[in-house]
Amino acid sequence: MNKALTRPAFRPSAVFLVALSLSIGWGIRGNFGHEFGAMIPGALAGIAAALFSGREDWRRRVVYFAAFGAMGWAFGGSMAYMLPLGYTHSGHLPTQVYGFLTTFVTGFLWASIGGAGTAYPAVEEREKLTQLFKPLCWVLVIWTIQYFTEDTFSAWCGRVFGTMGIDHSDFRQKNPLYWLDSEWLEASTALIALCLFDLWDRRFGKLPLLGVFGAIGALAGFVVQKLLALTGLIGPLLRVLVRYQGDLTAIDPATHQPFDPANLLSNWPQIFFDLGPHLGWLFGLIAGIGVYFYLYGQWRSGSSLLMHITLGSYLAFLIGPVLLSNFTMGVGGFRLVAPRGDSWANTLGSLIGILVYAYRYRLMPVAFAAIVSGVIGGLGLMLAQFVKMLALMPGNPVLTQDQTTVQAWAHWHSANWHSICTEQGAGFLYGLGIAVAMGMLSTRLKPVVDEPPVRRWTEAFSVSLILNVMLFVNLVKILEDWTRQQAGGFRAVPPTMKAPWFAGIEISSAGWFTIVFVLMTICTIALLAMHLRRPLAVVPSSWLGKGQMLYLVLLWAIVIGNFMRAVVAFNEQRLATEGVITVNALIATFLILFYARDKDDVTIRPQEQYGAYIRKAVLAGLTLVLLFTAGFTTVVRSVYGDKHDGWGGPNLRFGPDADWRKKPILKNKQHR
Repeated sequence: MNKALTRPAFRPSAVFLVALSLSIGWGIRGNFGHEFGAMIPGALAGIAAALFSGREDWRRRVVYFAAFGAMGWAFGGSMAYMLPLGYTHSGHLPTQVYGFLTTFVTGFLWASIGGAGTAYPAVEEREKLTQLFKPLCWVLVIWTIQYFTEDTFSAWCGRVFGTMGIDHSDFRQKNPLYWLDSEWLEASTALIALCLFDLWDRRFGKLPLLGVFGAIGALAGFVVQKLLALTGLIGPLLRVLVRYQGDLTAIDPATHQPFDPANLLSNWPQIFFDLGPHLGWLFGLIAGIGVYFYLYGQWRSGSSLLMHITLGSYLAFLIGPVLLSNFTMGVGGFRLVAPRGDSWANTLGSLIGILVYAYRYRLMPVAFAAIVSGVIGGLGLMLAQFVKMLALMPGNPVLTQDQTTVQAWAHWHSANWHSICTEQGAGFLYGLGIAVAMGMLSTRLKPVVDEPPVRRWTEAFSVSLILNVMLFVNLVKILEDWTRQQAGGFRAVPPTMKAPWFAGIEISSAGWFTIVFVLMTICTIALLAMHLRRPLAVVPSSWLGKGQMLYLVLLWAIVIGNFMRAVVAFNEQRLATEGVITVNALIATFLILFYARDKDDVTIRPQEQYGAYIRKAVLAGLTLVLLFTAGFTTVVRSVYGDKHDGWGGPNLRFGPDADWRKKPILKNKQHR
């Protein structure tokens, strides 16, 4: 048999489709942003990897590949990845070297959990895979409540304590719950959801003990705080644990005076200071509850995996940016992109939690996929950034005073190089990492069995998660652009609209959009429920056909939605984003329909040991990241020397003019 036919996942069409799928989604993610936007490329690449693997058992799980791929890539969505890119443009040697290194770290963290999420359905047995949906639903429900109530709760806290107000974005540091722009609140609510699930899963066994442990902990915390107050140790303790996030000796460029400490943020959220007299018993209560769950929690049905991720996220954030920053403020703290957000620590902790779980429960192929896709993704982001910097060199006003040359290259420079290179280009290289990792696993993993197909509702749930939830949280953002007032007072859609025939009913445009989407969701869920009982004729009978249908519906829904968001202010620069995305979507449509095969041959040689592969990937990654950093920095500096290249910023991580010194996050200034 032809060897090429035994590894269908490595056919050029397969590798290209997975990479292109992530590129399309990543370009769209740049317009929708954050965790919700990052789900799009994960779902598309997961479907493509499953369909082109040549393995029918993976195709049978295509909806799980979509769901877990989406959730895996969502983890890095809140990371402030623009600052590492900005550092590379700075012209300041230590900052540039640091910039390329942190560009790798950012890409690695994002792609590694994305790879782990994509690989998980290929590894886990059906029973455990579908059990995981029970605690996952608890987390998603609690997150949904948080999504709709967080702003209201934060505003209430601001009013009760009379401290700071709240703003959705520009002044989000005024939110009493703001904590280094991290994901601590999401980790907290996930922890609450998992504890509630564990109580429910044990049918509230030993529940009275929860109250006992909580009461003892609260009393102990109250006593400890009182003793610290009586002995005068609270002040010294606060001086050790609390640090202003800035340099008190630096001069504020706006006032030409030293920064006012009262206007600087600290390494703790404002809510902790507002609750000052009550922190002892509150922390004691939490500690008591924690001891109860440590002793009696069983964490069944896959909740152990989610607990590993949640605790890892929390611990990495607390140990790193919060506590270690107390001893490293001379360089801006233990913060990747000071003074910006530290959700990178949450992402790092989540990855560590996944790797620990994979080691403990013999899911090392998941760890392998995480490391391989992470290494390729990190190097890919470095390479994409370097290519962008090369593209900015011709006719750059920083390099030439010849206006004829500058004008000749002006249109070239007006292209959206960030989207072309560090969004769509980086997305393609991220996808290459997924293609390589999943391609290697496709010949090394023993077949997974889905018979009997227990908990078929999880398949319908996965489809609805992708086509209803994921699309809604992204497409609802279109209303921001449609209702925004453009030049000349033009609005594509009015902010509010009255109901037909009933003038007394007036709802915001986003409200009408939500109502329609809710009706669509009800329709989708009803049809999926019917399909589980009696297959609908419109749904293909083969899993290849089902996967193709899901891919194309998702692809074109988000491509059209992305265009609809941009159309109200469309210009020629958008051709490099929406135009290229549309062309790539046409190519992906052709590839997934023309090159997918109903029957395929794949040689499977089950592999039990992955330690050697992981060590090789880590060693190769470390070697290449050092070579890339040295080579890219040398080339850039050979052209620009110590000059900032004129793109963005300039952002500095080190030196007397470092961002954290000169441009700290202030309570009364717009968040950057």
